[in-house]
Amino acid sequence: MSDFVLPAWLLDLSHACVIVVFIIGLLCFFVRKEFIRQIFGLKLMLQSISLGLITVGWQRNDLNPPQTMIISALIVEAIVIGLLLTMVVRMTKKPRTDRQFLAHFMRKEKPHEE
Repeated sequence: MSDFVLPAWLLDLSHACVIVVFIIGLLCFFVRKEFIRQIFGLKLMLQSISLGLITVGWQRNDLNPPQTMIISALIVEAIVIGLLLTMVVRMTKKPRTDRQFLAHFMRKEKPHEE
């Protein structure tokens, strides 16, 4: 790592940005009803955690553990986001209400009487 030292105020600002972005993502995830915006909120939360790990690693002058954790998290995140987007596309192609789903399910479950 280089000998470049960040000022304390910049590290504090970075920590504050991590918290603000995480809270925005959390609000977006729980308040919004559209699935795409919820996925966007989840992505914001995960990226703020990555930024927080890099900031702490920079502060401790050791970036190896945060880098390995972030690489692993990015792989898992890409898979999860891909699956979520696939589910959203599939749900929007055939929208069903809960009553239609339950009626269809109950129709299949009835035993045949002879």
